[in-house]
Amino acid sequence: MRFNIFIFALLWLLGGCATQPYGSFIQNPSTSYSKVMADEVTAQIVRLYPAANTQFNLRHTVNDPFGHALIENLRLEGFAVQETTQQSIQQQIFAAPHQSETEPQKGLLLSYVIDQSGDLYHVNIMINDMSLSRAFLVQADSVHPAGLWVRKE
Repeated sequence: MRFNIFIFALLWLLGGCATQPYGSFIQNPSTSYSKVMADEVTAQIVRLYPAANTQFNLRHTVNDPFGHALIENLRLEGFAVQETTQQSIQQQIFAAPHQSETEPQKGLLLSYVIDQSGDLYHVNIMINDMSLSRAFLVQADSVHPAGLWVRKE
C-alpha cells in the first residue's frame, strides 16, 4: 500500500514538471480583449526591437486567442516568429546537454503569461531575460491599459 502511494506521489510530481508555466491562465478568454492586449504588446515590442532584424522563438505552444493574435501581429510588423510544438518541447527537455551547445539558437526567446483577477488582467511578456508587464482593466465591455509598462531586466 505504501509503495502504491509513493508511486502515485512520484507520478504526480513528475506530471507537475511536464506542465508549462507559460500561456494564458484565463478560462474562456474573450477574443476581443485578447486582440486589444496583443495589439498593446506588439506596439511595445516594436518600440524596443527592430522588426526586420529580429526573430522570436516561442518557448511554449500557443493555444489561446492572445497568443494567436500576438503571433499574427508580430509577423505583420515584420518580425520572424518561430512557433513551438509540443514535440519540440519534449525534444528540448530530453535532449542531451551537448546537443544544445552545438546548435546555436538564432533569435530571442519569447514567452508570456496572462492571468486575471476580477476585472483586472495581467500580461507578462518574457524576452530572453527581460520581462515586460502591464495591467489591463475591463470597463464597459472593453479592456484598457491600467498603467504603464514595467520593464525588468
